[in-house]
Amino acid sequence: MQSMKEKISRYFQTMDYVLLILALCCSVFGLALIFSATHAMDGGSARYMAIQTLAILLGLVGFTIISSIDLERFTPMWRLVFLINVLFQLSLIFFGYENGGNRSWLRFGSIGIQPAELGKLLFVFTFAKHINLLRYKLNRVKSLVQLGAHLLIIMLAIILPSKDVGMSLPYVFIAVLMLFAAGLSLKWFAGGLILACAAVPILWQVLDNFQKNRILVLFDPTIAPDTYWQQQQSRIAIGSGKLFGTGFLKGSQTQNNRLPEKQTDFIFGVAGEEWGLVGCMVIVIALMILIFRVFYVSFYAPSQISSLICVGIGSMLLFQTFENIFMCLGIGPVMGLTLPFFSYGGSSIVTMFLALGMVVGISRKAKHRKLSGLPVTETVVPEQEAEKRIHGGKGWLADLRALLIDDTEQQKRKISIEWLPKRRKKNPKQENSPKHGTKKKTKKKHQDTNDTTDGSGAE
Repeated sequence: MQSMKEKISRYFQTMDYVLLILALCCSVFGLALIFSATHAMDGGSARYMAIQTLAILLGLVGFTIISSIDLERFTPMWRLVFLINVLFQLSLIFFGYENGGNRSWLRFGSIGIQPAELGKLLFVFTFAKHINLLRYKLNRVKSLVQLGAHLLIIMLAIILPSKDVGMSLPYVFIAVLMLFAAGLSLKWFAGGLILACAAVPILWQVLDNFQKNRILVLFDPTIAPDTYWQQQQSRIAIGSGKLFGTGFLKGSQTQNNRLPEKQTDFIFGVAGEEWGLVGCMVIVIALMILIFRVFYVSFYAPSQISSLICVGIGSMLLFQTFENIFMCLGIGPVMGLTLPFFSYGGSSIVTMFLALGMVVGISRKAKHRKLSGLPVTETVVPEQEAEKRIHGGKGWLADLRALLIDDTEQQKRKISIEWLPKRRKKNPKQENSPKHGTKKKTKKKHQDTNDTTDGSGAE
């Protein structure tokens, strides 16, 4: 019993209260927005509030469980987790429920689950471990092909059964930032950007007409009047709120049901109308502090895997936040992505709390190491020592060579080309120098004189 009390005490002692309090504050403000958005709807707000509250409580339970687990103990099972994630997405082929033109939901009575939401967390976990396995050869073509296949398989598993391209785009953003944090060379990002631009015409032909219209309507409203109408109503709502808003439950667009999907996709429009610019800025600042805190935890994470997991979670939150806001402002396409912690949706809010549970678990591990007198970050691992031995040398010489010589053969060649010519260029300069030439001539004359003298002396 004493051991259990100590564990509970240590849990609260190492808790990251900044993340927890921010998440709870955002969820409470989200409940207020959902109440206002659904107040004038048929049946009122009671059902929506009950489901969202239950989802928050369920998310907190999941948060507590996940934050108590050391995720790195399960990293050897990453291939199994990857397979489970793929099968989870493909289950929509047989059990999918169509809503809004996309077959992206699983229904269990009145409860709906969106596999692509929960799949983000599994992808962050498996992709972090995959990068970690390839960390000493990350810039090689073979490694990038493996990581690209990892991402592509998950995206196809999402798109093929559901035809929801928008839900797969966060995976791309997550993968890019995780690779950047892992130290992938910038030349590969430049090459990937060029390749992506070249593939746009091919990808454009794959999209359905309604998906193309969601992009084209940003440039020509007459192409898809229905889609344009949704974003237009959101802009009207945000603009009518001005600085301080019209007041709680007093927004004309919201309360007259002119704003579509106002409790989910366009909840930022409700905030703009009733809380004004000040309310919108409070939402943005709160989410930015939360996201920066996640990246802060990644910086002081005890290992590379833990750091990459935090980067993946922060990337997910960052992409969804700005995509939802840009969508409500009419400067981004309608993708159906919710505003983290504010939008209505059981799958969304549970996923967000589980994601923060992963981050808090890593933060707790770092604090626990600090309290135990251990170094917070693991600076040396056996693989690094093996690399030093391969390069040769002992002590400071091995450290110097480890810093200068990278794993890729191309960078080794660059170092050899940079050093050797400098040594070779010294001799030609010395030969052309008049001072050195005079010395050589004098020395030669002196030798000839000595030879003649010695010869005459001998005679």
